[in-house]
Amino acid sequence: MAGFSHEFDSLGGKPATIQQVFSAFDASAKQSFVDVAVVLFADVFPVFSYVPVSCVKSLTDMQNTLSGIAKKLLDRVEKEKKEGVIDGKEDKSIIGVLIKATEAEGGRHVTSEEVLSSMKELLLAGYITTSNSMTWALVELARNPDIQGKLRDELLAFGSEPTYDQLQSSLTLPYLDAVVHESLRIHPPLTDFVRVATEDDVIPLSAPVITKSGQAINSISVARGTKIGLPMACINRSTAIWGPDAKVFRPERWLEKDGIPKKAQDVQGYRHLLTFADGPRNCLGKGFAVSEMKAVLSVLVKSFVFEMRDGPNTQIELCRGILPRPRVVGEEGAAMPLRVTRYEGC
Repeated sequence: MAGFSHEFDSLGGKPATIQQVFSAFDASAKQSFVDVAVVLFADVFPVFSYVPVSCVKSLTDMQNTLSGIAKKLLDRVEKEKKEGVIDGKEDKSIIGVLIKATEAEGGRHVTSEEVLSSMKELLLAGYITTSNSMTWALVELARNPDIQGKLRDELLAFGSEPTYDQLQSSLTLPYLDAVVHESLRIHPPLTDFVRVATEDDVIPLSAPVITKSGQAINSISVARGTKIGLPMACINRSTAIWGPDAKVFRPERWLEKDGIPKKAQDVQGYRHLLTFADGPRNCLGKGFAVSEMKAVLSVLVKSFVFEMRDGPNTQIELCRGILPRPRVVGEEGAAMPLRVTRYEGC
């Protein structure tokens, strides 16, 4: 509703096409050596992106499906607007704002093609990333029943449903805020990303690096057009930056006076994390995504107890689909089963 003024009704039992296409992609995510090789070469030689291997075909099918869904949503909203169905009330959804921008007089005018492109991006980025982050958060709570209990106590003591402004704040429900950001630190939905230098530059290093020749360098020269890979997951979990317990899920670090080390504070990303990237091309939906995670977790944890299906020592591995997702070792697909029971209170 917030994105497209449309209720997919998937929680009501109605299968959504968008859900089916992503699930199908994850289910068929077994990649052969040829699949992996084609993807790697396509990054350097674009012609490889036309090789008809299974992963390329799946991506093409997904793109075509997303285009069809976005076009239908756009046509529906435009039709309702012409028929006066939404006349007299401001459509504050993302698609409503985008359509309004297509009618702007003077200044920046957005084309219909740009609207469709943005909708496809939102359908993909808004669905996969947040659901993946939510899965990891529930897994960590199931692994750590003491943390889950502490979070439940805070939510029950708060009582009412938090407002959007309260969800945006780190002070209203501080432990919920800590749990969400610790999960985003340990398990960023995107493990790395690539940027392209638009001009020649020199990147200073925080500490000298010894080259193969034995020379110590304090900066790296980057030529225009160079692709630079940024391993955000490694930086988020670096012991050199976050301390010796960097790989441990410990929400308390966000609440302690010196819980965030000085080197971590030097990271300029959102809340000292690179989960949402940084700079002018950072994630525009980070505030909405964090509030969405908090809203869903606040409802679920108050009402239900989450446990690992096969006990606390259940082994988890990464399933490589659109994004790396958790699954039980040895099982197929991208499912992450948990044992869920209603919380009965004291």
